[in-house]
Amino acid sequence: MKGFTALVLLTVFSAFLSEAEANPFVYNYDRLRIGGIIFTILLVIGAIFVLFHDKCGKKKKDEEEAGQI
Repeated sequence: MKGFTALVLLTVFSAFLSEAEANPFVYNYDRLRIGGIIFTILLVIGAIFVLFHDKCGKKKKDEEEAGQI
């Protein structure tokens, strides 16, 4: 337990003493926005496909025979 506590204290101490960059996370917002739009379009197309999959499929034989009478 003492070793774990010492490790945690050493980690916290070294984090305070080390110099951190001003902004370590730099995002490319244009690329992120375009990727989000493409992901949204794919989700919408997939949802439309799932909703209309049965309605646009082949007719069953019973329905074809009933339509011929």
